[in-house]
Amino acid sequence: MKVGLIGFQSAGKSTLYHAAARGQAKGDVTAVPVPDPRFDQIVQQVQPKKITPATVIFHDNLDDLQGSGSKMLSQKLLDDARRMDLLLHVVRAFDSPTAPYHEPIDPIRDQNKVDDELLLADLQIVESRLEKLTKSQTVKNPGSPDYLEKACFDRIREPLESGTPLRALELSDEDQTIVRNFQFLTAKQMVIAFNVGENELTSTPDRLLSRIEELKAKGTQAFVVSASVEAEIADLDPSDQPEFLKSLGLTEPASNRIIRAIYDALGLITFFTAGENETRAWPLRRGSNALKAASTIHTDIARGFIRAEIVHYNEYLAAGSLDAAYSAGKMSLEGKEYVVQDGDLMHIRNKS
Repeated sequence: MKVGLIGFQSAGKSTLYHAAARGQAKGDVTAVPVPDPRFDQIVQQVQPKKITPATVIFHDNLDDLQGSGSKMLSQKLLDDARRMDLLLHVVRAFDSPTAPYHEPIDPIRDQNKVDDELLLADLQIVESRLEKLTKSQTVKNPGSPDYLEKACFDRIREPLESGTPLRALELSDEDQTIVRNFQFLTAKQMVIAFNVGENELTSTPDRLLSRIEELKAKGTQAFVVSASVEAEIADLDPSDQPEFLKSLGLTEPASNRIIRAIYDALGLITFFTAGENETRAWPLRRGSNALKAASTIHTDIARGFIRAEIVHYNEYLAAGSLDAAYSAGKMSLEGKEYVVQDGDLMHIRNKS
């Protein structure tokens, strides 16, 4: 799943990118592990030869947003953003004499500007397409592709004009298919990271906290983060991190919460396979069945699927090991249509 970082120059995108990658960034595209204490516990118990956590792919190669007096979204930025599954908008909320800015610092203004530009970009596509559809010979034939597309665009134009992103709309399956084909920017999930100075981590302005609550009420995850502090944490030896976090009044890096929010916003859950050769956390679309999970592991495993042996993580933790959970009767046998739950440990029995 591809996550594109967007923001104005000097907003701290690259600093947050490198911090979230925990020093493992490779160029401007990196697979970032999803922090998951459950996976850490399984690995500690199993002691496998190889561990593979769930990841999301961070892209820090999108153009900076441009300031006043020029086109804010370059065509390259628009094209690259449309290829992303989620946009992480890093908004500057810190002042610094060493990092000049094009306007006085105002995170809410900047966030609104970007939202407005993304809405406008989508609205231009809708209006342009509607203009072409009105000239179509088949647009009046109920059930024709042009008829269905025009009906969909007529429905989404008004919300876009009123400032409502497409991700906030309840669309039919048919409309969702049409919308996906056009890669609308406001149909993509978004997470907002307000990048504050270290001194505002524990004393965030009320105005910013109110905006975060407002965004969350509308279904958009938003966080306060200090990218510079996150970078300091990432540079520390893991054994020194807890004490440093405690001194800041934190229990974990804020970037961990952001990564998990991204994972959740993408509609993903995690199931685990725990083997001595490899223990792995697998991302899976929420609502997927056991056959889909099997095909995620390998298409050959799905092809020969017989049954899935399931132990939920909570049962595993209570028992202390997979063998103990099996002995306690906590394993269930499930068929292809079993809906996989977040935290399931799975072993797929197949014909091969």
